[in-house]
Amino acid sequence: MVSDALDCAEKLVEEGYSVEVIDMYCIKPLDIDLVLSESKGKKAVVTFENHSIYGGLGSAVAEVLMENGVNVPFKRHGVDERFGQVGTPDFLQKEFQLTADDLYRTIKSMI
Repeated sequence: MVSDALDCAEKLVEEGYSVEVIDMYCIKPLDIDLVLSESKGKKAVVTFENHSIYGGLGSAVAEVLMENGVNVPFKRHGVDERFGQVGTPDFLQKEFQLTADDLYRTIKSMI
């Protein structure tokens, strides 16, 4: 997922946007200080995860932002409520819209 996030970021930078990618390699314990320091002053925050958007990284980040009064447009990009599939990693990324291009479309819809 980080590789796709970096590919998406590169495309956005080429278009003149300032973009930051953070690899949140673990959710527990969540690096609250990092979430807060890197989200303040941003025009948008997007989480990108390869599983359900409910109860994952996006939910944890949203809780931190809200509980600390960080008012920034926010979006979770991941698997929305649906049944799983079986297949190769490439197939599953496309099936669940988890590619760099899918993330790009989400971010562009926010800015």
